[in-house]
Amino acid sequence: MERFSAAFPGRPSSVAAARGWLEDLLSPARRRFMIPDDVRATAVLLLSELATNALQHTRSADGGTYTVNVCVCSGLVRVEVEDAGPRNGQRAKLREAGPQDETGRGLALVAAFADTWGPLPRGRGMYCRLSWCTEDLSTAAAPPQPGALRQR
Repeated sequence: MERFSAAFPGRPSSVAAARGWLEDLLSPARRRFMIPDDVRATAVLLLSELATNALQHTRSADGGTYTVNVCVCSGLVRVEVEDAGPRNGQRAKLREAGPQDETGRGLALVAAFADTWGPLPRGRGMYCRLSWCTEDLSTAAAPPQPGALRQR
């Protein structure tokens, strides 16, 4: 298991820097094992949503910072965004955005694409986890052909 961490300033421009950092970190040239392209792209997208969420809803945007922690092992990527705590005492929640709303879809994207996600146990941030099959399915036994099974 490999763990990585980087702190970013609480400014909107830092979200692009965090995406670039994670994209580079998960690139094939930097990993001992292959992370599928779709998993890497999804991790970067979800980091963007979690970092933006930290800037919109926490004290990280008030001259603070947020920290991105990444755990990588064969078949798993976990991304955490630790923030400075909620601005108004309440964490952001998954909600349904209306068709005219300009915000409110970030956590819905995280919920749709992550295997698991939620608040960090310390209450200051969110995480998401992505996994993939590491078995070589090209060598797996073929499923039985239709009609090949006998009925009793």
